[in-house]
Parts: sequence; structure tokens; C-alpha cells
Amino acid sequence: MDRDRLTDIRNRVLAHMTHDDFAGSDPFDGLESAIFRKSGLGRFRLGRLAWLQAIKRGPDVLRKAANIPPMVNPKTLALLGGAADGVVLCDVRKRLLDLQNPDGGWGYPFEWQARAFYAKRHQSNAIVTSFVVDGLRQSGVAENDAKLVTAVRFMENKLWRGGYFAYFDHSDVEIHNASLWAAFALHRIVGTNEKSMQAIKRVISAQKADGSWAYGMRSHHRFVDGFHTGYILDLLDRFRASGMNGLGDAIARGWQFYRAECFDQDGLPRSFAGRDGYLDAHAVAQGMASLIRFGDVHGAIRVADRAAETLFDPTRDLFFAGIGKDGRPDRRHYMRWTQAWMVWALSIVIENTHRNMPNPQDQTMPTFDAQKPLSFDHPDPDRLTMEAELRALPEPAFCGLYDITRAAASRAKAEGAMETLYGLTRGMKTLQRIGAERGILLAAKRTGFLRGTEIKVPDDFDRMGDKEIRKLL
Repeated sequence: MDRDRLTDIRNRVLAHMTHDDFAGSDPFDGLESAIFRKSGLGRFRLGRLAWLQAIKRGPDVLRKAANIPPMVNPKTLALLGGAADGVVLCDVRKRLLDLQNPDGGWGYPFEWQARAFYAKRHQSNAIVTSFVVDGLRQSGVAENDAKLVTAVRFMENKLWRGGYFAYFDHSDVEIHNASLWAAFALHRIVGTNEKSMQAIKRVISAQKADGSWAYGMRSHHRFVDGFHTGYILDLLDRFRASGMNGLGDAIARGWQFYRAECFDQDGLPRSFAGRDGYLDAHAVAQGMASLIRFGDVHGAIRVADRAAETLFDPTRDLFFAGIGKDGRPDRRHYMRWTQAWMVWALSIVIENTHRNMPNPQDQTMPTFDAQKPLSFDHPDPDRLTMEAELRALPEPAFCGLYDITRAAASRAKAEGAMETLYGLTRGMKTLQRIGAERGILLAAKRTGFLRGTEIKVPDDFDRMGDKEIRKLL
């Protein structure tokens, strides 16, 4: 990894964004076309939907002919201000606060027609409001700031639907990542609260058996995509980091699905789960951040290096929107969807890696896979090496490995696979012992690893042989 090169690319793109005053195009801004407005088609839902999709999917020449003005998106500013656990790159606090709507929320600067709803220009919604609140808090705005308090009232009074947060105040459409984002934004301002807790439980209950989440509850929202899956996993982990219990199983299953289905065989993020094809820069950006969060630093570096090679245009200091099925770059570019997200993601990779860190292919493989249950033989010749790697594992990945191992142990117990259970139990107790050394809170060390039992566990349990464990049981 050439950290200096990634930093240079990030800085050049950020400088270009600053030169443009953060104004630019967006995949969903087609209804702002002067030509479309004069046509009169905007009076009809199908007209708006068809035109928006034509601009979104059509060539760049069509966008230029449509005469769509560049716009400043509050979400762009929020990402540069550190939203979504990012790095504070610009002081955009005053500008964001000035863009707040009278109802307390923030919205996109363009009209927007989706199959499920229509939104007016600047209309407040859950996603933009939550990102802005998160970015303002990340950049130092106090939780009791009057503007943030007004934003809380908007979410609680306008978006709450008795179990989840709606995307817009005029619609009951349930979008899982939007509801969870609003729940987290509310949590950041007021702390633990019943509405956020209910929203979390509802999102977890919507998780499928394979660990995935559909985009939403409508029939046409049943797709599973990479970046919204990443949103949910990151938010659940941030809730867990704030001290919330009971999220480990959902995170572990979600992470296993995300890693297996939302990345291709080369380790590059997929736009849609299980489907290769168009490579969306937004999915690439979210993939980098989620890999860092859950401890796969080398995976994040691999994605960052590939993005620098294939998505960055050094002649214009910007990122392409993606890579087409034919392997050629999609040369369209968007201020929020592409530039802001890629700058945000590269900053996370840069801040979480060491200078001159070697490329993943130059590294020896770790002794264990942090995405698979941890099991020890007795005796295990690799134990000391594995324990050293566990002590260096980032806390989110460490906690995730414990949850994965605990779930596997419960399955082994239910299936009567006792030999497998012994190895997994040693893995759990090793994680608990090393977690205690590192100050990481896991399950109680002395309570039984078998659900529904209470067993006194010796301090050297994780080094006991199968016969000794069998006697203990």
C-alpha cells in the first residue's frame, strides 16, 4: 500500500470539490432539468419517474443537454464533516446549520420521484437529517445545541410510526437502513430511548435467515445491495460500541453474509448481493469503511488500491461513477454519490493504516480467519501465534469473532456434536480471557457456555483436554 499516494488522491479530489464550492450533479437530480420543467411532464407521476430514470441511466451527453444546474447537497457536507464515523475533513458546521429546514430536518436539494413516494426540493427526510446530525456531533456541535434539539423533535414527531422511523413525514414507507439511521441519530442526541430501541428490534427482526436485509418492506424493495447492508452493519456496531447488548448475533450473521455475498472472488465490493456486474463507486466506498470497521484492514487496502487504479481520473482529479460490465469506467461523476463517498472512505483507510504498509499479497496469511468460529485443538501447536493475533485484532472484529464462535457452539450443542463443541468452547474461553486482558467486555466469564445452564468454569478451562471438559459437563 502506498499511503502517500492514497492521501494525495484524496487531497486532490477534496481540493476539486472545494473549488466547485461542493456543488455538483447527483444520480437523482433529473427533475431539476430546465427542459423537463418546460415540457409540462412534471405534472404526471409516470412522467417524473421515466425522466428521472432516463437521466440517471443515460449517457452524460443527455445530462448536459437537459440543463441541470449543479447543487450543494447537505449529505455531501455531512460526509466531509465526519458523518458515519468518518474523518472531519472540513469545517462545514455553519453551512449545514444554515441549510436546516424550518421543520428541523434536512433534505436533498432536488425534487425526487421514487416508485413509493415523491419528495419536494429540500424536503426533510430521515437519511439526510441523520447524516447531518451525526456529522455535526462528530465535528463538535454540542448535543444540546438548539438546532440539534429541533432535529430530534422532527424525527420523534414527524417520522415515528410506532415501531420504526419513516423516510418522509408524508409517507409510511419503511426502509430499514433509514429507520436505523434515524434511531442512531436520536440516540446520539438523547441517549438510550424507547423509540430507538424499538426501531433496532424491528430491524433485527427483519433480518433474513441467511443474515441479509432487504432494502425495505414494499414488494419492489426486496433487493439486497452492498452499501445499504454496510450501513446497517456499521450502525449496529456503533450501537454495540455505545454499550447496547444483544446485537452480537445479528451483527455476526450479517457480517458473514456481507463478506460472502457482497464481495466478489477478487475481494471487490458488489453493488448487489451475489451479483457481479456494474461496480458502483458508492458500494466501493462503503465496502472500504466496513472492512476497516470489522478488522479486515488488508481487504480494505486491496479495495482502496484497486479504486485508485480503476476509478480515479488523474486528468480531472475526480472519481468515476463506477466500472461497467465490460470493465470500462463509467465516466459520469457525482458530487455526493461518488466524490464525497470516496473521499470519506479513503480518509478512513488512510487514518487506520500505517505509513508504507505493505500490500496484502506481500503479507503472510494469518493463522486464523476472523470471520469463522474460533476453535482450538488440545494441544494446539498454533495457540501462541493465534493468541498474539487475537491481542492485535481490532475490537469490533474481536467482538464479532466471539459472537460467531458462540453461535457455532450453540449449534454444535443442539446437534450433539460434542467434539466440535469442545474446540469451540476453548475458543470462547480464550476470547474471554484475552478480552479481559484488553478491557473488552464480552459475556460473563463464569456463566455457562451452554444456554440454560450455570457451570463453574475454571480459569484454565480454555487449555483443558476433551476428557477434562467431558467430566466438567
